[in-house]
Amino acid sequence: MAKESIAKENPVVDALKKLKEEEAELLVKLKPLQEAIGALEKIVDKSVKKVKSSSGAKDSSGELVGVEEGAQESNDDSQ
Repeated sequence: MAKESIAKENPVVDALKKLKEEEAELLVKLKPLQEAIGALEKIVDKSVKKVKSSSGAKDSSGELVGVEEGAQESNDDSQ
């Protein structure tokens, strides 16, 4: 019985509960942001592919490949 009352009054337990509640709130806020980021990354990927395919025969296609690789690397780093 004494252990139960100590656990209820322990400030560490209270702090842990508060932090878990804050974490849950942050995760709820974070989910829509992650979905928006994913949608924007898909749009960027599609536009890069269109630019690459429309100018594939031009001399500047090598530069576009470098841009696409750089964009892909930054996407991989963010995940």
